[in-house]
Amino acid sequence: MLRAPLRSVLMRRAQPRRQVPEAGTFALTFDDGPNPDFTPRVLDLLAERGATATFFMVGSSAEEHPELVRRVGAEGHGLGSHTWSHPELLGLPFAELMRECRQGRRAVERAAGRRVSSYRPPKGHWDGRGATVATALRMQPWIWTQDPRDWEAGASAEGIVAALRSLASGDVVLLHDGIHSPPDPAARDRSATVAALGPLLDLAAERGLRPVRLEGS
Repeated sequence: MLRAPLRSVLMRRAQPRRQVPEAGTFALTFDDGPNPDFTPRVLDLLAERGATATFFMVGSSAEEHPELVRRVGAEGHGLGSHTWSHPELLGLPFAELMRECRQGRRAVERAAGRRVSSYRPPKGHWDGRGATVATALRMQPWIWTQDPRDWEAGASAEGIVAALRSLASGDVVLLHDGIHSPPDPAARDRSATVAALGPLLDLAAERGLRPVRLEGS
């Protein structure tokens, strides 16, 4: 168990980043993939619009669908890890947390054929243990500023876009091209997220905002 002063130091050193620095830009991010049904649809739409995003991938899914990991990288999008199995981090033993992060990152790296340093903790859970792991593994954690709750069962494209009406320069938008172990199986359908992507990019363009990949991804 880390002593309180050391935990405090690590928390400061490994604070998650939440905003992109370049004026007039924002970041689209997708969690919980790759998904063989929805990740290609997201990539197709991004290609049509000439837009860039960052994908935080669950290691077990990356291992199962390495061709999608390679496609994401080949098309110029950012790559990040999202643990091996997307566990509930709250209360997870430290050794298991370290194993989840290390194994998940390695799976994405093997599929991508390159180093991957960006990391997003499941559900954005962050504490001193997470900071210790991120520091030890030299991972750059990223959270988000905008969560339109597309992960909820019954989410609609209109509702997702409406929730992002305050989109502004520097924002990091949380979306999902997959859903890992949802409470409601209906949430596995990512059609609303795919349908919202075009209108969301239109909204960004109206405000003079350009989507960029996250630094380090």
